[in-house]
Amino acid sequence: MIRVSIRALLLAFLFICAGGADAAQKPQDVFGWEKLKWGMTGDEIKAAYGKDIKVHKAREDAGEGVYSDLELTGLTIGGEPFRASLWMGIGTKKLSKIVFVPKGESEGYERAETFIKVEENLVSKYGDPDVEETSNDPGTSAERKWMFPSTVIELSYLRIEGTELLLLVFSENGKAAK
Repeated sequence: MIRVSIRALLLAFLFICAGGADAAQKPQDVFGWEKLKWGMTGDEIKAAYGKDIKVHKAREDAGEGVYSDLELTGLTIGGEPFRASLWMGIGTKKLSKIVFVPKGESEGYERAETFIKVEENLVSKYGDPDVEETSNDPGTSAERKWMFPSTVIELSYLRIEGTELLLLVFSENGKAAK
């Protein structure tokens, strides 16, 4: 019990201190993630990533007006393995959101540690987040958000009853001038 509490306190301290990582100057704008740019078609994505793109049965999120039938594998973010679901506008069939999730199962507080590594990686590329929220209950939840004219980047961690969830989402900013 004491060991878990000390580890939770250490992770809470790391969440707080991670904001002090070497921050990059915030770019004027971000237009997607790496070679993936907002507005790309499925064929353009396949041409850009080749064998790293996997096609699967389409999943739809009618509430957001998007579907996903492409997955990018073999990714590393902050030194950790990830996969990404690529979400296209239902009407446009063009890239509008990228959802990254860690690969594999987690034990203990592995996802919290991954959150810190990914946050440091994002801070080194995009500067300090515009929004930082961390739960008062150590190691239970944290959110970071970077906002640009064309892109919103959201990093979220949640731990409920021993189950950890970590999401990194790059979304086309609907407020961007077209």
